[in-house]
Amino acid sequence: MKNWIQYIPHKKLIPLYCSVMLFSCSLKEFNPGGTTADVVFAAQEGMNALVNSAYVNYGGQFYGREDLVMLTEGGTDLWINIANSGYGRQMTKYEELTSGTGQLRNTWNRLYEIINYCNAGIERIDAVPFNSADQKKARKGELHFLRAYSYWHIVEFYGGVDLRTQETKTAVLTAQRSPVSAFYDLMLQDLDAAIANLPVDPVPATDIGRATLKAAYGLKARVALTRVAYETSQAEKDKYYQVAKDAATYVINNPASLKVSLYATPAEVFAPAANKVNKEAMFVVTHSTVPSLNPQPNNPNRLHMWFKAKYSAKAGVVQSLVYGNDNNARSGAMCMMPTRRLLELYNEQVDSRYRAWFRETYNQNNSNYAWTADDLAAFEKPASMVGTRINAGETALMYTKQKIADKRTRPYAVVDIDDIYTGDRVSTNARFNICFPALTKFDDPNLPAPNSNFGSKDVIVMRLPEMYFIVAECEIMMSGGSKARAAEMINIIRKRAAVAGRESDMVVTEAQMTIDFVLEEKAREFCGEHIRWFDLKRTGKLYDYVKAYNKDIPLIQPFHALRPIPQMFLDAITNAAEFGQNAGY
Repeated sequence: MKNWIQYIPHKKLIPLYCSVMLFSCSLKEFNPGGTTADVVFAAQEGMNALVNSAYVNYGGQFYGREDLVMLTEGGTDLWINIANSGYGRQMTKYEELTSGTGQLRNTWNRLYEIINYCNAGIERIDAVPFNSADQKKARKGELHFLRAYSYWHIVEFYGGVDLRTQETKTAVLTAQRSPVSAFYDLMLQDLDAAIANLPVDPVPATDIGRATLKAAYGLKARVALTRVAYETSQAEKDKYYQVAKDAATYVINNPASLKVSLYATPAEVFAPAANKVNKEAMFVVTHSTVPSLNPQPNNPNRLHMWFKAKYSAKAGVVQSLVYGNDNNARSGAMCMMPTRRLLELYNEQVDSRYRAWFRETYNQNNSNYAWTADDLAAFEKPASMVGTRINAGETALMYTKQKIADKRTRPYAVVDIDDIYTGDRVSTNARFNICFPALTKFDDPNLPAPNSNFGSKDVIVMRLPEMYFIVAECEIMMSGGSKARAAEMINIIRKRAAVAGRESDMVVTEAQMTIDFVLEEKAREFCGEHIRWFDLKRTGKLYDYVKAYNKDIPLIQPFHALRPIPQMFLDAITNAAEFGQNAGY
């Protein structure tokens, strides 16, 4: 399977574009081609390369990499780093989070690189002759979409910082803050331009991974809903609730024309066979099995590693393609384990999402195995079981959210919820705190080898159920909204998630329609999908939810709803005192 957008490294595209927004680039850089940006981008081939380069950081630096996992799912009510590890503690636990934190610097740099590509393209594209008018429109729409998507990340992470709408061509030594409303005004204008220009199918049609019309409508709904958080009057809130609801409703009402639809069951959503042609996906970040087509050739997508429990070398089980690479599933590493809160949000007797998206059991895959004294001790099982066999294909390990009364005497290893956690906190028992129900949404059975980092699955960063949740939230929160309509939207997703024959048990009523219920339901549907931190921040729930539900993050403060401005940026400008650091840092 090849990558659908061939990434053009920006140094090859034109060397003037190295971190220009960060004032680290010079016009005197060596240019082996002897060309300038104006010459290169005046032609169709150069403009196409510029647009392609605006996608690069999303695959090479963000979605599929650990930084974005820690920034968007870490530090919330749903996840804690494995065994309460200190790795990435700045993002996952708000410990030592300062302006010098490298992941925040890298995220800032790469987002502003994307924005400068988009600004350069938007300024020039109307004057560029294209062989195909449809391709030109599509590229223009992609530039507006990607600028809006990048600014959404920037303003949510860093607040009202430097808003630039023109290409930066020379070193800039001062910067000015813009109000958050100005960012959102620009984003919504960009998304209207994207909607006016983007096609239903990418151009060419095989280029899966390009922004298309459904992505533009989806992002408009998300952006408008987020903007509500920055308005004070109910009238202004209602204005943006309506914009969000209209955009999301358009997607819901036009699945055939937009070529997007719900799968019948949760198990199908993340089935590896559906990954490259996922009918529920509205926007994806692509990765390839061909190393040269990836911005990070040797390990393009490592999401498959970062939600794993430790299973290999336990009770005879060996690493396999079915169960995946668990090399990071060790204390001190980067690997996200669910909080007790997340696990207990599911009622797996009626909700099939838990068993579809979490792994609790591992079968013996190393021929027949006989219990050893050391392995028995590791799982606190009686020494009398030495020599007892677990045959190939039989259950060898169970890490479960249930409480198991006879867990020590079962013929296989059992780690239950009271082993994994001590009350609401991760257990300090090193035998058990790396053993937990593991999220399987990002599993990649097509790895080159069981211990490989090289995941090639695309990352779904927006999918259709989000539109139902946006409509529901708008109906709950806006003046004159219909909670009956909200329940209708939520029930479509809940009925899809129902265990066969238990659909009626999954139905909720309008009396249950509150913002807290929506957030609970979004946790069940979207856990691990790079949206939780944004949702909690947007609804003003980040501090309260973490304090209530993730006791392993005691240091969170209200000001952590923004990240610090990178010190590197402040050091590079001459008006740093005027620009200022975000409050609390």
